[in-house]
Amino acid sequence: MAAASSDVITSNYDRMIDIKEFDQSKFGVKGLIDSGIASIPKIFIQPPETLSTLNPSQTNTSIPVIDLENISSQAHRPKIVEQIKEAASEWGFFQVINHGIPVSVLEETIQAVKSFHEQPKEIKAKYYSREERSGMLYSSNNDLYRAKAATWHDYLQV
Repeated sequence: MAAASSDVITSNYDRMIDIKEFDQSKFGVKGLIDSGIASIPKIFIQPPETLSTLNPSQTNTSIPVIDLENISSQAHRPKIVEQIKEAASEWGFFQVINHGIPVSVLEETIQAVKSFHEQPKEIKAKYYSREERSGMLYSSNNDLYRAKAATWHDYLQV
């Protein structure tokens, strides 16, 4: 897989070759890190036309917080649903509070996900798939073949 350098990605670079190599390895981003890569592969570098349109991030931003305490209230539910829609649309994620899930369950879940990602790549590869399905699924970059640049994340669906 081609690594990025200080050079601009040349026009003769075949991104699809690197995408297929990354995807077929079934090792994901964590596998790249574990392999000891020294530079970020080209498939993760945004093209110049995308970078030039990005606005600098604001310094006074905070992750949207959705409070579910009154979710059962007919008076509050529509407002909460609207907050979720807005946060998902504008941010792509949000924090949920007063959801009723015990902290111990959250901590066990986080530990289970960490444990999965720390397993040898050969074990994780058995669960790697691009096809959406029910059950356990491990993958990286669900839009790998559609996006102009890959994102630096793996995900686990259970």
